[in-house]
Amino acid sequence: MAGMKIDKVELAAPEVLLEDLETFYRTQLHIPVVYDDSRLRLQIGHGTIIFHPVTAERDPFYHFAFLVPGNRFAAAYSWLADRVEILAEIDSQNTVIDFASLNAQACYFHDPAGNIVELIAHRGIAESATPDAAFSADELVGVSEIGLVTPDKPQAARALDETLGLTVWQGELHRSDKLAFLGRQAHTLILATPGRGWLPTGRPAEAHPVRVDVTGARPGHINLANARYQVRGLT
Repeated sequence: MAGMKIDKVELAAPEVLLEDLETFYRTQLHIPVVYDDSRLRLQIGHGTIIFHPVTAERDPFYHFAFLVPGNRFAAAYSWLADRVEILAEIDSQNTVIDFASLNAQACYFHDPAGNIVELIAHRGIAESATPDAAFSADELVGVSEIGLVTPDKPQAARALDETLGLTVWQGELHRSDKLAFLGRQAHTLILATPGRGWLPTGRPAEAHPVRVDVTGARPGHINLANARYQVRGLT
């Protein structure tokens, strides 16, 4: 959908790790962080991620991605490597993944809650006028991806299309081993089936509560997976 962007993503995080998450994102990555009514709020370019504290038997974890200017991946990789351990693909040990079908490059890291966080640059999208300069966190463009884990990808895709006008632009709905990408390139809701391994480590995907606001979609509100996921379209 032309113009669609992820405006806000709300996730759950173990209450005991909120301070560690704040220190990690603020001190190591220099991302703007504030506490808001006991919630942790990250400002990622034009997008926001909010962690809500929870106490649960099974700690929640997610896959989400930060968008990097399309011609700044090399600089962003160097910036990240100075601050965190970059995760390697379980089979190849590559720390940079080249998505030829997306014309994109990506790398991954863990935050203190075990979230699988990605930096992704789509060539030709949001490119910088200074491609060779040192990278900084204020160049992050926004939240590029959030994973939604559901056993019925076709049903979720139909509901998102009918209510919000979000359609599949790449991927497979009817194969459990494949992902489906809804929205548009670089601004994507990813549908995955439970147990399907997330890149790069292969950790099996799990379903945990997510609330997402997207702009540029049809106005509306939808609950998926017995209200585990709430997606709202804003003008």
